Amino acid sequence: MTALVYIHLDTISNTVLTKGLTARDFQQGIVHQPKNLLLLNPTTELGEHESHTALKIVRGTEAIQQFFQISGRTRQTNENKWIDFSDLNMLKELTPLEISELLYFGHMKTHLHSPFFYKLQNNFVYFELESGLNRTYYRYIDEFYRILALKITRFSLEKLNERRTFFRKTQPVEKLNYELLKTLKEAMKEGLVFSFEDASLKNNELQIPILFAEERTVLERSFKLKQEYLLGYLTFHCEVQSWTLDLDDELFDFHSKTMPFL
Repeated sequence: MTALVYIHLDTISNTVLTKGLTARDFQQGIVHQPKNLLLLNPTTELGEHESHTALKIVRGTEAIQQFFQISGRTRQTNENKWIDFSDLNMLKELTPLEISELLYFGHMKTHLHSPFFYKLQNNFVYFELESGLNRTYYRYIDEFYRILALKITRFSLEKLNERRTFFRKTQPVEKLNYELLKTLKEAMKEGLVFSFEDASLKNNELQIPILFAEERTVLERSFKLKQEYLLGYLTFHCEVQSWTLDLDDELFDFHSKTMPFL
């Protein structure tokens, strides 16, 4: 079970730095599924060679699904970084300058200009980093919120049923509306954690603490539940199958409120 999900959002470039979200979470959460992938790791053994860019590509839905399955198992041995593209013919129209920009992008894992290329019509750029971090560029940032909402929903389903006996019915969990998570955008720009390992079930309510956190504390595994960094709780109410976000934040002068989403 995932201990935490760390998020740092850059709204200028639509980049999200995360820990605790996997390639599988990404694939299962997005709406705009990639048509093709251009692999930015020049040494990867996955994919097929593409002569114009001298990089590997993965073409078609079925091949991409297999790629995600394999890359999820080989994170420690195969650097997973890619950009999606719509049409192979347009890929072959890339100029030497555009190809060099892509190579720089893949090597430095940061963009020189726009991370979204007209000829590629890409919706994503995906990098797996060290220490379990991911950096992902989203053309449509709502894709990220969908991924996070699905991750939290699945965690809650697992948490609520971890001690279920054979004769006990499965506790259902209403899918978390990602619009609720969007209200945390300003906090995500500072860096925050959903602390799954500190989630608690009381009075038929599952409470997941949300805390401000720096990347350093998450990477050093020195992250602890500290009251002074507590932003609030994301709560699932089992009996009425609803979610609420309860914020009490003085650090960033947020307006304290409870927002129910059924």
